[in-house]
Amino acid sequence: MEASQNNLSSEDIGLVGDPLGRRDIEIWFQVALAILISLISFFGNSLVVYAIHKDIRLNTITNMLIENLAFSDILMATLHMPFWVVSLRYGKWVFGHVVCELAGVTQLIFGIVSLLTMTAIALNRYLKVCKRNLYSKFFCNRKATYIIIICCWMISIAVNTPQLYGWGNITFHLYFSDCTCEWANPDISYIIFLCAMTIFTPATIIFACYYVIYRTVRASTRRVQGHSDLRNQGKSEDTSDAKVLKTSLVVVCVYLACWTPISVIGFIEVFGSQSPRLAYFVSYVGAYCSSMTNPFIYGIMNPQFKRAFSTILRLRPDSQDGMLFALPRNQRSNSPVNLISTQVVNQ
Repeated sequence: MEASQNNLSSEDIGLVGDPLGRRDIEIWFQVALAILISLISFFGNSLVVYAIHKDIRLNTITNMLIENLAFSDILMATLHMPFWVVSLRYGKWVFGHVVCELAGVTQLIFGIVSLLTMTAIALNRYLKVCKRNLYSKFFCNRKATYIIIICCWMISIAVNTPQLYGWGNITFHLYFSDCTCEWANPDISYIIFLCAMTIFTPATIIFACYYVIYRTVRASTRRVQGHSDLRNQGKSEDTSDAKVLKTSLVVVCVYLACWTPISVIGFIEVFGSQSPRLAYFVSYVGAYCSSMTNPFIYGIMNPQFKRAFSTILRLRPDSQDGMLFALPRNQRSNSPVNLISTQVVNQ
């Protein structure tokens, strides 16, 4: 017996001892990938928050919502992903049932806050383009925007915490290697409620807003093309709004693309079936990748974020046309840059 055990390679021992039957190389690959996603999510979104506070051109009402989106991803990377990393290493949950429930709820809260914030951004863009009188009412100042942000968090907490009180269930999912909602629960009423409130409704609002915006912009473009003297009026503002609109739409599409596979696998479990083990891991990685993609999208598609990132990372020298590094907020009002950027900040 001892002779046969001595003939086992280290990979074979890992295969026998791991609850998922993984080899050591597979375990460490998954752990390294999870750590990489966590670090990129944390540092990338921290860069977004830092840029918004340090570049006055990014200090806008719309970017307050983008900052909240970044905060939710930072919290996901710091308060939940570490548990996922450890669970991937051991193939089981080692922190106890109470921590499992709290970790599972926070994962859902942070993820849903992201989607609700994207919904608020879509409504922001819709009102800015199509209903300017309502835009000045609901997004007229920072106080109103803070109220919207608080509502996003309160709604997410309200729809996710019933799992702690008996409606729905948080449990460790072996194939996901994480604590999350129990999709295979015989009582699917909570799953239906959760999906309707936090997936289907926000997604419908988002795409409805962007569809109406598209139709409005297309009709406006056709009218302007018929009046050459109007083409240059407001061109700079329209270009800026168009870039914000495109960036916001891409963020939503990437988020939904990242979270759709795990949702599909969850619905498969609801109906009593299972997917291949690799599909669970890939879908979960995709869901967490949504927390690290936004900084790349901003850096590629938004020239102001791109310029700010380059300056912060010292890829280009500080410019005097917008960056106010080292200037406290109470000294910005007299700065020439502030006089130039006043209209941008109030968008």
